[in-house]
Amino acid sequence: MKIRTLAIALVFTLAFGCNSEETVKDVAHDMDTNDFESSSDLSDADATADLEDDGENGNDLEDPEVDLPEPDTQEPDNGKQEPWEPAKCGSLTYNWHSMIPGPGQEGFDAELEAKARRIERTWQTFHADAMGLNTDVSVDIENAEDRELIRQWIVEHDDWDFEAFANKSAQEVITEQHKVAGLYGGVGAAADAFRYAVLRDQGYPCDEVDLARTRVVRAMEGLHTVVAITGAPGVIARGIARKDLSIGQYTTVPLFDDDGNALPLEKNNGTWREDFSKGGQYPNLVWEDSCSRDMYVGWAAAYASVWEVIKHDPTFDQALKDRLRTDALAIAQELRKVRVSGYDLEVIDADGRTTLHGWLNENNIDGQVYIDGIRNGFHASIALGVVAAWVYITEDPDLTTWLYDELLGKRGLGQILLENLGDFVDMGYVSNYSNYNMAFTGLWLASRYIEDLEVQNLIKQALKDQLYDLPGETRQPKEIGYSLYDFVYAAGQLGTNAWSAGDAELDSEAMAAGLFTLRNYPEPPYWDFAKVNCPEAVCDCDNPNVESSECTALDGETVLTVLGCKGRNCDLICKEPLPMTIAPPSNYHWRSNPYQPNRGGNGSTLLPAVDFRIAYWMGRYFRIPND
Repeated sequence: MKIRTLAIALVFTLAFGCNSEETVKDVAHDMDTNDFESSSDLSDADATADLEDDGENGNDLEDPEVDLPEPDTQEPDNGKQEPWEPAKCGSLTYNWHSMIPGPGQEGFDAELEAKARRIERTWQTFHADAMGLNTDVSVDIENAEDRELIRQWIVEHDDWDFEAFANKSAQEVITEQHKVAGLYGGVGAAADAFRYAVLRDQGYPCDEVDLARTRVVRAMEGLHTVVAITGAPGVIARGIARKDLSIGQYTTVPLFDDDGNALPLEKNNGTWREDFSKGGQYPNLVWEDSCSRDMYVGWAAAYASVWEVIKHDPTFDQALKDRLRTDALAIAQELRKVRVSGYDLEVIDADGRTTLHGWLNENNIDGQVYIDGIRNGFHASIALGVVAAWVYITEDPDLTTWLYDELLGKRGLGQILLENLGDFVDMGYVSNYSNYNMAFTGLWLASRYIEDLEVQNLIKQALKDQLYDLPGETRQPKEIGYSLYDFVYAAGQLGTNAWSAGDAELDSEAMAAGLFTLRNYPEPPYWDFAKVNCPEAVCDCDNPNVESSECTALDGETVLTVLGCKGRNCDLICKEPLPMTIAPPSNYHWRSNPYQPNRGGNGSTLLPAVDFRIAYWMGRYFRIPND
């Protein structure tokens, strides 16, 4: 652990009188305590409470009145293809290049695209069917016939109609429907947008382009739902769930008790609420509050990516575009407000309180304490990304001034990234890879939507020296092979953004690492069967060492060096990162520990591969210079 990180932990310990090793680790991680490896992300949200809605539901709240500026009419540079216009559908004729080559370009991988299509068919049919946004689903391990129908349709067919093949709908074979959660729902919607743009701009068959467009519209409905259902302007849900598909799973709690006290009395990481939308628009949905920063950055990525793709597209209804921008402006205005703490950059909830893990201010340490000058580079990475996203969508002058004059100018968040990001993310053996995922996602948004050239260069340098490959440090993202990390890094170094294809050279090493992972990503159907690469490595928090440090992985070839239960939460970890060929299952690999050799479930959960989707379609969409 670095000296500065220990100093931060010491300040916290002195301030609160704590002296346990666990406290030091918690502060060093700056972590969300609810870090489940599931997009269901179920919290301890007073699930056993059985309280009736007392009418304090906020239904009388009016929609925010906003005055949005007209969108910038400047067409994106998009390499050397100017002005922007889509290719003729069905032509497969286009004259621009992307980070991952498309059809007709040197290096195009037809097998990888076919794999992406199988994953897409699976995701759209099973994971997005219930609510239009990403969810995990389960099919009971005993339902062998249904599971075989799923496999046959995915592997042996190429159409989009599972019901025509199976004589059963997707909902009839799914035995458990999980919730939508912001991070995964957000990047899933972003992938919808990127995929549609690729098909549109590269002249794919007309029916495929039209179908992809309907998926973006469906995602936009979901993005509106997660704000409208809260009944509070500018408040966004952590997640949503359908009542009829999750009977008994979610017990709702009113916002306030009879005395006006916010419930639960102690803020937690997600409490389920009834529909508070104006007029009760969603009677079949419940929503979870306490949107944490990992969920929030996922939603921001969705809003910005969708807007970038549809901004100049006349096939999208103007009312849908205006609604997206109106929602984004309300969310951003809430983030800008100075709260009772005396600071801004706090994610607010419908009950008026800051969410449990909604702290993004650079002077804050995970909501526990504000220390002026602490320069939390991790928070800065997310804050810059989400605010840049909101500014790009809304073009609101007050938000623009806040971003460029206040956050980047007066408060120097760009410089904080450059100097302090690694101190708050890289924790060696006990690193939290949810934090890495948030930081990379934040810098994806910051590098894509901040126009200032000087700031772009700061972000580029911070990506390289503070996040992707810290000089002199081990266990760096560069060696992991996480495609999202590799592609965000490569895009940042290239300088590709919403206005330009960049002017540098694409990092071939980073791209090769990310593509290797995608090519070896599990084929659908991707069930959560456990993978135990090192069965003899037995340890726990009290006895962290293992008898033997050498382990041969499941492939019979890879030799791993087992370090013992020395990871975050006493996880068993190895010295080497596990390649995707032997990695244990995860519903979002980019936030799972890549050094963990053993993990998984009983095989009943169909994993969504939304991590593959966002990385692959980002790479296919992000443009590079034609020369």
